[in-house]
Amino acid sequence: MTPGLENASTSPRFVGRRPQLARIGRARAAALSRGRQMVCEVVGEPGIGKTRLVREALQRYVPTVPWAVGTCAPDERGVPFHVFRHAFTEGRPPRRGLSAERSSAATEEIWADSAAAVPPPPAQASDAQRFRTYQLARRLIGLAARDGLVLVLDDLHWADASSTGLITHLLRYPVPAPLLLVLVYRPRQTATPMPFGPPDSDGRAAAEPTSRDRIELRPLSLAEAALLYPHVDEAELRARYDLTGGNPGYLAALPGEPTRHGGESIREPRRVRLSDAAVAVLRREWTDLPSVERDCLRAAAIFDAPFTTDLLAEVARVPTALAVEVGWRLARRDLIRHVPGAGRFALRHPVLRMAVSQDTDQAWWMEASARALTALVERGAPATDQVRYALRLLTLPNGRWVEPCVDVLLRAAQETRREAPELAVRWLRLALRALPPAAGSTRRRDVSFTLAQIIGESGELAESRALLQEIVPLFPADSQGRRARAVAHWARVERLLGNYAEAAAISRRELAVLPDGAGPAGGDRLATEIGVAGILAGRPMVGSPDAPPMQPGGSGADRAGLLAVRSLAAAHDGALDAARGLLDAGTKIIDSLPDRDVRDHPDCLTALGLTELYLERQADAVRHLDRGLNLVRASRRDDGLCQLLLGRSQVAYHAGQLATAIDLVTEAGIVARRIGSPDLLSFALAFEAEATAWRGGPRDDDRAVALARSAAGLATDLATWSGRTAATALATAALLAGDPATCAELVRSAGGDSRLSRLQSTLRPRWYELLCAAALAEGEMADAERLARMAMVEADQVGLVGQRGYAESAYGEVLLARGEVSVALHHLETAADLFRVSGMVLRRSLALASLARAAEAAGRSGPAALARRRALELAGWCGTERVGLRLARPAGPREAAALTDREWRIAQLAATGATSRLIGRQLHISPRTVEAHLTRIYRKAGVASRSGLVAWVARLDDTDR
Repeated sequence: MTPGLENASTSPRFVGRRPQLARIGRARAAALSRGRQMVCEVVGEPGIGKTRLVREALQRYVPTVPWAVGTCAPDERGVPFHVFRHAFTEGRPPRRGLSAERSSAATEEIWADSAAAVPPPPAQASDAQRFRTYQLARRLIGLAARDGLVLVLDDLHWADASSTGLITHLLRYPVPAPLLLVLVYRPRQTATPMPFGPPDSDGRAAAEPTSRDRIELRPLSLAEAALLYPHVDEAELRARYDLTGGNPGYLAALPGEPTRHGGESIREPRRVRLSDAAVAVLRREWTDLPSVERDCLRAAAIFDAPFTTDLLAEVARVPTALAVEVGWRLARRDLIRHVPGAGRFALRHPVLRMAVSQDTDQAWWMEASARALTALVERGAPATDQVRYALRLLTLPNGRWVEPCVDVLLRAAQETRREAPELAVRWLRLALRALPPAAGSTRRRDVSFTLAQIIGESGELAESRALLQEIVPLFPADSQGRRARAVAHWARVERLLGNYAEAAAISRRELAVLPDGAGPAGGDRLATEIGVAGILAGRPMVGSPDAPPMQPGGSGADRAGLLAVRSLAAAHDGALDAARGLLDAGTKIIDSLPDRDVRDHPDCLTALGLTELYLERQADAVRHLDRGLNLVRASRRDDGLCQLLLGRSQVAYHAGQLATAIDLVTEAGIVARRIGSPDLLSFALAFEAEATAWRGGPRDDDRAVALARSAAGLATDLATWSGRTAATALATAALLAGDPATCAELVRSAGGDSRLSRLQSTLRPRWYELLCAAALAEGEMADAERLARMAMVEADQVGLVGQRGYAESAYGEVLLARGEVSVALHHLETAADLFRVSGMVLRRSLALASLARAAEAAGRSGPAALARRRALELAGWCGTERVGLRLARPAGPREAAALTDREWRIAQLAATGATSRLIGRQLHISPRTVEAHLTRIYRKAGVASRSGLVAWVARLDDTDR
């Protein structure tokens, strides 16, 4: 059997195909047992392994039976009965068992006489003459098969007409001898899909072999390909498999057998060269083509994607009508294939395209690539379809195609920056490398700016900033606002890196020199950056004296972004009526825009979502933040993802969804580290610390404090938003871990004064409530009451339901600690209702827990049980243990109120006589941590030893439970 494509390189071992092998074996056994002819057709794509399968079957199932193999060749189609002559005369090896007399010169003469009986064209043999010739050949085959014979006829798609006619005759008049006739061919390259008539079976293996079976081979699976190449790296094997489609012949044709330790990579097919042996085998398919068909085939190999015949004609330099005719001729030979429903053609396989390109003169190849690029540009094809030809032409040494090719790469990068930013960056770097240093500054500037934008969006902020610092000053002032938008982009990168002063400064400088008639878009973006930088730096401004007034026109998304930032600043300062007006205007714009106009403005959606959160419009906040997350994930924009994740986590935290909040901030922290933004990482750690602290698991106290300290270490400036957020998160974690003094100190430091004027106005009741809880924990009842009253005053000024809930909760806790249970009940019940209305599930569950304790202290068992049950239900939904710990505490006296929830639990366990080690084992904390808690408990309870603690806890249980 002649070597095929699968033998073009070192042939791998045979894998798979067991059912197909068994079918050939059963057919051979049936032919011998029945003493009559059986037929197996083995069909499939080129390189699919038909020849290899038959060879394996002969070696496995026909070790003693004589067999003969004949192979067709494309240049011998004019020789009558060539495949039979090759099988019985020239093709001796590796036949086994054929006696010398069967392969003697007499046999050769008989086949020669049979061939001579068929008149050459244009003469036509009569039907009777042809029938007598076929009968003679049938008797010869029967003579050879009288003791059993396997006759393999390979590559029948190249068979001559006489051989095809004889095979059809044998199917109609089977040989009366134990003959297994194996017909191997490519259906697509024959005159009809099934030239020898339908098989007796439907292609499925049957228990009893029929006289004719058709075995159609499919590609190997990835697992089978891995068995063929066990030493190939998994990613490399996947790349090879994807390139070849699992075709074993094409897999074998690829160069080398790369391993983890070296070898040629297939991951970029444009760099791969097939082995010379593989090209030689594939060349047999087009070597006898007329010159015009060869030119069209080589032109078709230029295209990596389906092409039209008019494009083929332009590249091959032939008339369109001729290109259509040649295209169908090539399709009949299965070198190219028609794409159904598209009116286009494509080469049969990428490996065939590689072979044709290697067999083509490189000078012609480059000229044809230039013609293809020119034709695609003239037709207005997408730049991504042009880029492959531009990359080829950039390798030319003369540089004649540099300018148009760079234009193509720039446009292609802009088209694909959302779906494949890595590819866009690679194209732009190649474009910059191709441009000579003396090239026009405008071209280099445009390519560099686009590169800076894309790598910045991908999260490479430091590199983007370095490029922008170099190229943005090169932009001239213009009335279209291109320079203003470039400066705004630069300011945004500076702001993401935490350089708020620099971001505001460069925006103000540009805004001051903005030319008249530049349009609102550039001014809106610059004013937006000034506003965002001010908020993050701790100096929010609803309006800026150097910002342009609101003007009609411009980009709707740009205008919405400016409105959103100003509404956030107004909410921060407590100007809620202004905040609502600005928010409604921005929301109206952004909700009317399609996603394609919004996806480049993730900061706008972040500002809208945060403002809605602070104004307690949680549903709207979820809608806008989720829309932003979907858009930036689809666009793969790390530069906008972190802020949206942080905003969405705050909405989840506000609603008491602690696990969701922790998952979101964990992802935000990963993104912040990846893009190199310390301030965003500080936000992520602070938010995670708060959610972890309120989760209240045994190990959560220490973890929450550690996270908050890390956040504070990254954001040391308490004037900035990130610094204040880190400080208040550490304060919350410290209080819940049993350190109220540190909590109070941190909140006052972040607030700047006793009025907490540096903290966000709309959240001040929340921080006064935290200070009140710290004062109660330290036993400072008068200070706690003062802080609770200040929370009520701030809540009245803010006018937000949730913030009023914090104030009511703070005052109710003070009254409960003071023993005024009946009055406390009213405030705690009001707080629970307010938290319910505002959607603050965690805070509602805590208020209900305190309400249950107060009702129990007042002897109202029914309301107490209802509040307790509902509090535990909500706590389970939130995933917090704080509610259960709070419910276990007594309602007074003042000393008991000074203990945190965790400290009271440890006091109860210590009162049972448990050692520090046993308490630590039960609570999953270290004995040293238990001892630290006990020290604080002794001080707050006013006892000096464990025995005193036991009496103190017993007294509280007797009087208050």
